[in-house]
Amino acid sequence: MRSAQYLFAAAVLTFALTGTAAAQTQPPTATTQSTYAPATISHWLASGFLGGGFSTSGDSAVIPDNASGNFTWGAQVGYLWRGYVGPEFLFNTSRNIDVQSAFIPGNTRVLSYMANAIGAYPVMANGQLVPYASGGFGSIQAHADVLNTNGTTSGNQNAVFGSNIGGGVMAFAGRGFGVRGDIRYYHASTQHDFAGTFADQLTQEIASGLSFWQATGGISYRW
Repeated sequence: MRSAQYLFAAAVLTFALTGTAAAQTQPPTATTQSTYAPATISHWLASGFLGGGFSTSGDSAVIPDNASGNFTWGAQVGYLWRGYVGPEFLFNTSRNIDVQSAFIPGNTRVLSYMANAIGAYPVMANGQLVPYASGGFGSIQAHADVLNTNGTTSGNQNAVFGSNIGGGVMAFAGRGFGVRGDIRYYHASTQHDFAGTFADQLTQEIASGLSFWQATGGISYRW
């Protein structure tokens, strides 16, 4: 039920932002000429976004199934050849991941660095509306403050191979600024051999097999 609520809210946000930007960029008359032909112009794209995560789970018992949502923010940069396909780099960080362990008092977070392929299909006269999909591979890192035997905490991190896939829509007011809504799934690989201190192994447990959804919205710029 919680996942459905998040997906519905993300969809409403995406289409509300899209409708607003598209309504502001309608040509004033039927004879207005196109000033930007997205199907023939290659361009760079950069975005900043924030939102929330949901349906978090993992291999370890310290990560409950369908864990509660968390705050996330990140950035994206990519290149679209003739407005359609190209590479993309995606970064995001999720804060306050729900971890159920007496040795982790809080401040658990996950960072991801992804190298993707992105495909888009600009529509409308000047390419104001741009549905897209992207996916790829990279690194997913778990960070946690772990309680030591002497009562103090220490920061620990562990990185594993991961993947992501998702999509959304962007809406632009001309060539420059626009808005973006995105829904994306992340999944980390499973670790079989844990090593290091107790704190190290506990952080490795968090990262192993970690998966989660994210719904985000933000600002994009193309040039």
